[in-house]
Amino acid sequence: MIELGSMSAIPVTILTGFLGSGKTTLLNRILTGNHGLRVAVLVNDFGSVNVDAKLVVGVEDDVMSLANGCVCCQIRDDLIETVEEVINRPESPEYILLEASGVADPAGIAVTFVDPRLRDRIRLDSIISVVDVEQFYSNPEYPALMELKMRQIGFSDMVILNKVDLVDAAELQKVRAGIEKRLLRIRFVEAVNCAVPLEILLSVGRFDPSQLERDEIDHTDL
Repeated sequence: MIELGSMSAIPVTILTGFLGSGKTTLLNRILTGNHGLRVAVLVNDFGSVNVDAKLVVGVEDDVMSLANGCVCCQIRDDLIETVEEVINRPESPEYILLEASGVADPAGIAVTFVDPRLRDRIRLDSIISVVDVEQFYSNPEYPALMELKMRQIGFSDMVILNKVDLVDAAELQKVRAGIEKRLLRIRFVEAVNCAVPLEILLSVGRFDPSQLERDEIDHTDL
């Protein structure tokens, strides 16, 4: 069981990562995990989260309710409205986790969660980036893709190096070194199938608002 502490505002984690990195796998682990929290997971594609049908106790509009008290909600046109609807539910969530699109820049999403309308009700707890180490250097002919990956990592306070079982030690070190060359103070966690202890994901209070203003990316070639 994870203790949330005495803060009244609902903690929020933003989950980023390029297409195919393993974010949805991690979401499923959280939705079905034994963490004892009422977690609301916000996703762009409601159908992309593959939850065991035995856990589903109801589906209403864009909300799927699970037997363990968690809910999965589809993000509507206005993110702030979606968050307000979630926290105004009869059983308000104890934690909110938002899955950013695989091609989203997390800076704009993070700014949403420091909006004055929500400031007293939610707090941005952490930003996590999931990296597919096997495909990190794929498509070198499209440098803009690497820049997007680096921005996703750069705004994060923890990076999950996923699929480490698919690369050798040399390739894994190459990925770590490439990231560390361009970004400072990165915290890495290595994983297979995003099997990461929930205790280091939920309500850890790592986020520093100054991250929204950071510019530590070295734009030299990797």
